[in-house]
Amino acid sequence: MLKPMTRVVHFDFHTMPKIDDFGERFDAEAFAARLKDSHVAFINMFARCNVGFSYYPTEIGFPYEGLKGDMLGDTVRACHKRGIGVIGYIHVGLHHELLRLRPDYARMERDGTVYNYRAGANWFRQPCFFGPYVDHVLEEVKEVLALGVDGLFLDGISPRDCACPRCLAEMKKRGMDIASDNDISAFAAWAARDFAERIRALVPENKYLYFKGLPLRAARDLNTHGETACLASNMGYDYFPAQAALLRGLYRGRLYMNGRFGYDWGDFGGYKGKASVENDFFEAIMNGCGTTLGDHLHPAEICEEGIYRDIAEIYGEMERIEKWTEGADYLAEIAILSADGTAGTSHEGAARILSELKYTYNILSAEDDFSGYSLIILPDGIRVDGALTKKLDAYLAKGGKVLSSGTSGLTPAGDGFAHSAWDFIYEGEDATEVNYYKMNFDTAGLAPMRYEAYERSGLLWACEGDTVYAEHITTYFNRDYDGSHWYFYTPPKNATGYAAALVNKAGNVAHVAFPIFSAFRKTLSRGHRALVGKLLAVLLPEKLIRAERLPITSRATVLCGGDYKLLCLKVTYPENRGEGGSVEEHTVLPAGRAVSVKGEYKTAKSLYTDEAFPLCVKDGYTTVTLPEITGYEIVCLE
Repeated sequence: MLKPMTRVVHFDFHTMPKIDDFGERFDAEAFAARLKDSHVAFINMFARCNVGFSYYPTEIGFPYEGLKGDMLGDTVRACHKRGIGVIGYIHVGLHHELLRLRPDYARMERDGTVYNYRAGANWFRQPCFFGPYVDHVLEEVKEVLALGVDGLFLDGISPRDCACPRCLAEMKKRGMDIASDNDISAFAAWAARDFAERIRALVPENKYLYFKGLPLRAARDLNTHGETACLASNMGYDYFPAQAALLRGLYRGRLYMNGRFGYDWGDFGGYKGKASVENDFFEAIMNGCGTTLGDHLHPAEICEEGIYRDIAEIYGEMERIEKWTEGADYLAEIAILSADGTAGTSHEGAARILSELKYTYNILSAEDDFSGYSLIILPDGIRVDGALTKKLDAYLAKGGKVLSSGTSGLTPAGDGFAHSAWDFIYEGEDATEVNYYKMNFDTAGLAPMRYEAYERSGLLWACEGDTVYAEHITTYFNRDYDGSHWYFYTPPKNATGYAAALVNKAGNVAHVAFPIFSAFRKTLSRGHRALVGKLLAVLLPEKLIRAERLPITSRATVLCGGDYKLLCLKVTYPENRGEGGSVEEHTVLPAGRAVSVKGEYKTAKSLYTDEAFPLCVKDGYTTVTLPEITGYEIVCLE
């Protein structure tokens, strides 16, 4: 079995023509020495970029004009001398040089368009994944493997609809309808998968292999590990936690690729700074992932010295503690269910609420094993068919708990709840566009008011023995135009008797009548978080981490290393800057805060300084009193 990768740097090298000093200041030995000094363990190194140029002496491709020698091969040899692994990068989803000369290799739209210049940037022409382009890439793969790389990173192999004559002819052979968008998409998905399988057959089992673009679940028998890429400056800080939770349910080896860029990928002149890189790397560690720094190499030089001085400090610290972190895996108490094997808006909302409330979680699909999780969340729109009903029945019979929301739990037809444990009466969706709810429990720190749901609610009646935690509130009128006024301002009016949130008589199923998780992702409503928090406290009173005195903006997880646990704490959080936020400097948490972890331990010490922390063991929990924390800390419990 391959060792999970960590301390990786991913070098983009998408080089346009007309670089008149290409490679003049690139030196493979100096490059590898800088990487070694920076404690880099692996790099993704360009073999062929999305423009279509190869950076080794190729017999079938297009070497960059001005390429002297073997840039990739020299780098492999120089890195291997220093114990650094090299993964060859090929952008499978783009190849402009080849398609410029061979437009018959290109993907075609239904209207016959091959080159869409109005799309601009990179994607204005794309290859067809069925036909001669596939054979060309297979030969490239053979060439790159012959250079001694430790694996391949194949970018852009996403299924793409194609209506070229080759694809349509093959569809007809298979009895598919070439006029059907669904059939064209189904064939495209098959072609991308078949393409990947043919590559997989060429790559030895002792080499790393990752197909970026294929769905993570569908490709887990092809990939040697799973990766997720997120540049938080423009994708936001809610994207990665949900993707990490998805990866944890699929792959043993996991990597988080963030970027050093100030704004976007390929931002040569941007560097977000050491504190921001540390924040992202620590978030990877505490979420059970290895780290990849996304970088873009200048076409004439090696990597930036100033940036790699920072990377040397960060990766050096990570290398020193790897004997603890590498053997430890994320400990999840909650499973969030996904209907299609991906993490969408509702999952991002659920992940953020759970992170703020200091619960740990993974994202699973219905076919996965539910055992080992104390609670399952069905977020917002998970309809329950016969197979899932049976799984939930077995899970609940063994003491499991479930929290559902929105239309989750309903039959595929939406005519009521599928499982008898949901002993609530569903009367359909509220006809009014704006819905409110009022919590009927103490909400310390929150005003006891009527909160807007921000999504349309279902209408639920509680049955005898059920406990209602929030009631449904109607409005004076619906949003509508009556010929004189557009009724936009819709204040709450009174309770309807319907329940907005409730727990069943058996105390093992809770339901929120509206899609609270996607609504929270959109609005960050404090009322939504308080409502979910109350229901979780009722269903799961003995949570893994108790951290009432830690701020909402902090994060806490537990990694399990067998005979030890690692309590990971991050107190740095992003500012709301630009499109996705940024981290300028680390936040400081004052000394004296306490965190409790389920289990009884004898010692608690810092993984970074070896300092012992005061602890107290009581009622099955170990409470650690924390020192001042700047940014992040890992507490080793033994």
